Amino acid sequence: MSTTTSTMAPPIVKEVSHAPERLYTADRAKFAENFNKRPFLLEHSLSNHPAFTMDRLHSLLERSLPIPNKVYWNAGKKRIDQRWKDRPGRDFSIEEAFRRIRETDAWIIIFGADRDPEIHDLLEQGLAEVQEMTGIPLSREEKSRQSIIFITSPHRITEYHIDKECSLLLQIHGKKTIHVFDQTDREVLTEEELESFWSFDNNAATYKAHLQNRATSFLLEPGKAVHIPINAPHWLENGDDISVSINQNFEYKNDRLANIYRANYYIRKMGMKPLPPGQSRLRDRMKGQGMRLPVALARELRELKDKMERRKS
Repeated sequence: MSTTTSTMAPPIVKEVSHAPERLYTADRAKFAENFNKRPFLLEHSLSNHPAFTMDRLHSLLERSLPIPNKVYWNAGKKRIDQRWKDRPGRDFSIEEAFRRIRETDAWIIIFGADRDPEIHDLLEQGLAEVQEMTGIPLSREEKSRQSIIFITSPHRITEYHIDKECSLLLQIHGKKTIHVFDQTDREVLTEEELESFWSFDNNAATYKAHLQNRATSFLLEPGKAVHIPINAPHWLENGDDISVSINQNFEYKNDRLANIYRANYYIRKMGMKPLPPGQSRLRDRMKGQGMRLPVALARELRELKDKMERRKS
């Protein structure tokens, strides 16, 4: 990957606005009923939007490369059960991976895609529509939000995983199939996996091939989107063409559930069997409050470490 010592990037000039009348089309009652509980399909109006042409995406990629942690990529064949850190080999640059995306088995991620002012405005519109349909004031309750663009080679697999965020995945170009599991099924996703995930291991969820038939599979075509609840396990397989999709996601401010899982992780490490969340309000409250200080200290230490590493570079 290309590197540079500068953290400054050229400004992105806003193109002529092409705002649709409405970003999402869905049954409002069903959207509100299923939001962050079950995966479901809906429609969006961005599949032919000029902000997502390959030329515009290449420009956004070039402007994002000089900024730390704004681009991730790998290339090569992937397995459903492969861990994130097990990257396939690559002996070419990200620029070549993008240019030859049809043949490089590549997966390119641009984080903070709403640095592009037009994409920012579109996704702000989408967030307002989600708030309208759910009645949830997400702009107040969100801890963070992010817009991510995925550019994927034909037939590429995105391995099985879970996320901290609640998200909408919009298909812009090409086709892919996403397989989403029920996040409350404790055979698919165990308490131990959740405890490890919220404590230290983003790849703690383990794919169980014999339970694949429990997934709900959605074919994503241009104009289609899928809602993925927090912690819902999923994996994806790309179709015969290049895939471009955009993920609009947000993480809630309330860390209580995460802190309960973190507390349970340490209780289990001491040889005890902790009660899962929701079985004792008193114990949940004690666990949630008890983990606040350690989590805050750990966060400050990470931020301090990041600052020191940036100064060294």
